[in-house]
Amino acid sequence: MSHQCTCHKPKHALLPSAYKIIAIDKHTELEWNFRIATDFPAELGQFVEVSLPLVGEAPISVSDCGDGWMDLLIRNVGKVTHALFNLHVGDSLWLRGCYGHGYPLDAFRHKPLLVVAGGTGVAPVKGLLRYFSENPTEIVRLDMILGYKNHASVLYKEEMRLWRERHNLILTLDEGEADDLHRIGRVTDHLQALTILQPDLTQAIVVGPPIMIKFAVQMLRDRGFAPEQIWVDYERRMACSVGKCGHCRMGEVYVCVDGPVFNYAQAQAFAD
Repeated sequence: MSHQCTCHKPKHALLPSAYKIIAIDKHTELEWNFRIATDFPAELGQFVEVSLPLVGEAPISVSDCGDGWMDLLIRNVGKVTHALFNLHVGDSLWLRGCYGHGYPLDAFRHKPLLVVAGGTGVAPVKGLLRYFSENPTEIVRLDMILGYKNHASVLYKEEMRLWRERHNLILTLDEGEADDLHRIGRVTDHLQALTILQPDLTQAIVVGPPIMIKFAVQMLRDRGFAPEQIWVDYERRMACSVGKCGHCRMGEVYVCVDGPVFNYAQAQAFAD
């Protein structure tokens, strides 16, 4: 079964509605998590279009969701996101969606799973990591290699306590000093060194900058992973989100409709 968080469907695919902010968690100076009260269905890995009247609209991944709520990890990097950072708990923002295809949880259950994610690429898989940490009997083994630039940019520090307790978490930094919780190096450095006990059964998820995805996937392929065992999440600039504008087109594929989560058996043929 898939992980759906609520039950009511939006009235129109392009019609935004106002939803209240019920919590704001400031992870870093630039990345805040907004918890929104919602009443429409979402799957982990999908995305929504977030907007403010007279300001604009931006696509944001669903980082987690539950009964009547949704988490959006937002980075303050542009006009829309800057305006969102001026909001407070109790204020409203506008949402339309959810859009696209998320993570197929049934493909990961009762198998070994490897997650490789970098920077804000950790946000789209955060709900997945929470789910399997709260339901450890549904996974054979979970290895996580999560990479950040430095100590100040690390997201989900509180959540990582449970992830580390129940699974194998490797937390890497591009710069800084190593300690009991952090290692130095790129995620691909630690992927190369990771012992994968059942490479023929392990499913792998790779999320992050395109160059990181490229090299991590190639490393998995070199280690014997079949394309069908690898899942990638392409975070591209979605605009209409219904496959009409062409902003997110890759060859004949529209990321907003056909993705953003793809099995690499399909994604390896994409033209960009």
